[in-house]
Amino acid sequence: MHVLVSANELNRGLSMVTRALMSKAPMPSYEGVLIETTDEGLILTITNGSMTVRSLVSATVENDGSALLPARLLYELTRKLEGDIKISIADRKAKIEAANISSTELMCMDAVEFPEISDVVNGTSVKMPHGAYSSAVSKTAFALSSEASQRILTGLYMQVFRDEVRIVCLDGFRLAMQKIFVVNEVPEDMEYISCIIPGAIAKEIALMASEGDENIEFNFTNSHIMAVFGNTKVYSPLIMGEYINYQQILPESWTSAVKLDRHIFISSVERAAIIAREGNNLLRLSIKDEQLSISANTEKANSFERIAIDLQGQPLDIAFNSRYLMDVVKNIDGKELVLRFNTNVSPCVVCPVKGDQYTYLVLPVRTIEYMEE
Repeated sequence: MHVLVSANELNRGLSMVTRALMSKAPMPSYEGVLIETTDEGLILTITNGSMTVRSLVSATVENDGSALLPARLLYELTRKLEGDIKISIADRKAKIEAANISSTELMCMDAVEFPEISDVVNGTSVKMPHGAYSSAVSKTAFALSSEASQRILTGLYMQVFRDEVRIVCLDGFRLAMQKIFVVNEVPEDMEYISCIIPGAIAKEIALMASEGDENIEFNFTNSHIMAVFGNTKVYSPLIMGEYINYQQILPESWTSAVKLDRHIFISSVERAAIIAREGNNLLRLSIKDEQLSISANTEKANSFERIAIDLQGQPLDIAFNSRYLMDVVKNIDGKELVLRFNTNVSPCVVCPVKGDQYTYLVLPVRTIEYMEE
């Protein structure tokens, strides 16, 4: 194999595929990058068994071929090179040459155990702006469960309707949902199509796709998903099983609704949370007389915040874990937001003043003084 490729182009491709490298690979082939020639240049592929990343690199191919090379060594080396790079592979050795001043030989790895990767075809296809997907993931991923015993909840739930895509994460204490308004094809006899993407991989795709590509396309079947953006493809098995019916968790009505300034609310919660973390992380909210009071009490300090609000409904006293409440409010956009309540032991729903771009839910903390009889 003989190939001529620019250092910048090769490093761009390697920067993508090396995201699949593991710190401790379970088998040698997972430490390598598979390089294959094609009519368009080079295809680079790295897999770790859970996620596979493949990227197309523009190159001039003089002779076809393929080889599995040590990925970290190759990436570290080429990052130190400039201009055009010549890659020649023969006798299980890869010679990397640049500008007649640098020449390095890498030993080829055994590619026998490297898995065959196939595109996901004949499944559901969903296309959306990369920025919308990346934003939705960044604003919901905090609610992914980290409990291995709740494998379903460690995944990001993608629900595809005809006129929107919903990104949902739920960990048993918080629910986060963001909507992306795009037109999709859904079978006439179905309301929606859905899949559960491993959370870590959904976040990795969001990071990778945010680096300049205009759109991201997902293709998924019952068992696998493929994300396509720019010259890169990411493959992953899906989490199998049925996701929780989150719609049943969201209250259909409420007895108290509070409209307030988002920035003021976030600042107040942040200040009170500083004190709360010195104790039991508890924030107490008292809603009455067009005012929301936030307090935190510990042995070391006490905090009290007041916010002017627009209250519709009944006054209420309720308590929250400060971290859970912070995770919700800091991931919300807009000048104002609405908090909806029923009782002091039922979930609080956070939503926009107008529209339904997002919905968040956070469970309160049951305290002795706030327990209902």
